[in-house]
Amino acid sequence: MSNKDKCKESAVSGEINFKSSKSILNAIKNLFKIPTIPNTTLVPAALLAYTGNMKPGMSPEKIASRIISRKSEAGLPVGPLPGGETAPDEIMEKIRMEEIVNALQQDARIDVCTRAGTQLQATGGNAGGPVQVFGTLISTSCGHGQMF
Repeated sequence: MSNKDKCKESAVSGEINFKSSKSILNAIKNLFKIPTIPNTTLVPAALLAYTGNMKPGMSPEKIASRIISRKSEAGLPVGPLPGGETAPDEIMEKIRMEEIVNALQQDARIDVCTRAGTQLQATGGNAGGPVQVFGTLISTSCGHGQMF
């Protein structure tokens, strides 16, 4: 392969061609490019953050009643026993849901992380006036949250 072909090949593969000033300038410009985040990923997160307070929360009784009402789909009997007592499997279903909801509310942990390269914007002020900051995170950071 001739040197001309090698130079063309390296320019196509994304490598820096040190024989071409244009390739060197493009490589230097690429050092100062800030990665962009598509807007479509931010809309669902913002929507979740603002609509979370509209949810009623988890209710063990409501979950158990939905499961019990669907027992007929599996061909199982629904309702009180012939003597009028509540069926033991329905009582057990309520106990099961109470324990699951309690575990989610008391023991569940939510892990969150931010990726390196995430863009940030901050505002503040000092004696000189308002200050705006634009930047990019240079490392990954993690934290923990909990459900209510």
